[in-house]
Amino acid sequence: MRAFLGILICLCAQQVLAETRYVSDNIFTYLHNGPGTQYRILGSVKAGESLEVKAVNSEAGYTQVVDSRGREGWIKNNELQADLSLRQRLPQVEKELAELKARLQNLNGDNEQRFTEKDGQIEQQSQEIAQLKAQLATQDEQIGTLKEQNDALTQSYDTQEHDMQIDWFIRGGAMVGGGILLGILLPMLPRRRSRSDRWMN
Repeated sequence: MRAFLGILICLCAQQVLAETRYVSDNIFTYLHNGPGTQYRILGSVKAGESLEVKAVNSEAGYTQVVDSRGREGWIKNNELQADLSLRQRLPQVEKELAELKARLQNLNGDNEQRFTEKDGQIEQQSQEIAQLKAQLATQDEQIGTLKEQNDALTQSYDTQEHDMQIDWFIRGGAMVGGGILLGILLPMLPRRRSRSDRWMN
């Protein structure tokens, strides 16, 4: 009866779990036949080894596991961890690091190529801007020259128009003066007698 009660208490204390645990890094531990060091040692397990969890005895601080060789035994809870060991994770981390380095190198190469292309575009645009500025300066000079010529032509036109007005004024005055003079002189000229006047005399 006491043996039955002991087994019942032991079973109640064990939590049946379908999980995987790993032996902690830098740990070389033993697999016992029961939840305690007083039980027989079945063998040893290496750090990082994957173990299948069968049950957990929280009161004793032990976990029942099955190793890769099919041995079933008990290991201290504090010598197990839920994550992969560093030894097992190291190759994967190194692989990921190499991939990241390769991607970074490709990105750097792509960025350098893009920077080179952008530098070329900036240089080309700078040359185009310089050419446009030179053309604009030339056009400004041409506009200045045309403005000077326009001012000279305008001044010449104004002078010619003024000269024409003076010429018309002089001609008009001469015609008026000639008409007045002719009007004064005509009455003073002697008249010629007509034949009828002579016959009547």
